[in-house]
Amino acid sequence: MPELITAIATLLWPLITLLVLLLFRQAIGRVLRTAEKRELEFEVGGQRLTFHELNDQQNEMIQDLQRQLSVLNQRLDEREAGSVADVPEREVDTPDTFEPPPGRELVGEPESEALPPVQAPVGPEPFAVLWVTDRAQSHALLVEQLRNNGVRVTITATTSDAVAEVSKRPYRLVVSDMARKEDGRWTTDAGLALLRELRDLGVEIPVIIFGTQHGQLQHANQARQLGAVATTSSAYEMFRHFQNFGLL
Repeated sequence: MPELITAIATLLWPLITLLVLLLFRQAIGRVLRTAEKRELEFEVGGQRLTFHELNDQQNEMIQDLQRQLSVLNQRLDEREAGSVADVPEREVDTPDTFEPPPGRELVGEPESEALPPVQAPVGPEPFAVLWVTDRAQSHALLVEQLRNNGVRVTITATTSDAVAEVSKRPYRLVVSDMARKEDGRWTTDAGLALLRELRDLGVEIPVIIFGTQHGQLQHANQARQLGAVATTSSAYEMFRHFQNFGLL
C-alpha cells in the first residue's frame, strides 16, 4: 500500500503541472512573449529595470568577478614563483635546518589590499549611504543589497543636492560617480567638485568615487588628494568597501 501511494503521488505531480499549463496557457504565453521582447520590468533597488537592463548588470558583475579572479590567480602564481626562486639549494654538509631569507616569513596570511578604516559618524542614523549619481539604474543591484541589509540609501543626482543632504542628516559613507550631468551639462569631473565642496564645508564623511575605468584612470590621483578614501570602477571592490564599512 505505501508503494502504491508513493507511485500515485509521483504520477500526480506531472498531471497537476500539465493542468496548470493548460488552464493558464494564454497568460503564460503572454509572459513568455513579453520576456522574449525583453519588456518585463522589475523593481530593484528602488529603480524600474527592464529585463534587458537587469540582465546586462548581472553580466557586468559576472565579468567583473571573473577579472578579479584572474588578477588574484596571477598574483598567487607570482607569489608562488617568487617563493620557489627564494629557496636556496641545500648543501650536503649543512645541518638539517633552514633559515628563511631576510624580510620574508614562511608562514603568514597573504598581504591584503589596504581598505579604509570604518569611520561611522556620530548621529541617530549612521547606518546609511548617500549615493550621488544621475544613473541610479546602473547601481540598482548594489543598492538592493544594501537596502536588504537594512541600510538607508539616499540617492541624489547633483553635487548641490548631495551637499544639502549631508547637512540635514548623518551618513556613514558617500558614494559618487566621477562623471554626471550638473546643471544640464555633462561634467567629467563632477566627483572632484563634490570632494572640494565637502572639504571646504569641513564634512568628514568618507567618500568613494565609483565610476568608469576611463574616469578612474583620468582623475583617481586627484580624487585621493582631495580626500577620497578610494576610487574604483569594480562592483566587486565596492562590495568589499561596503563590507569594510560594516554595511554588508
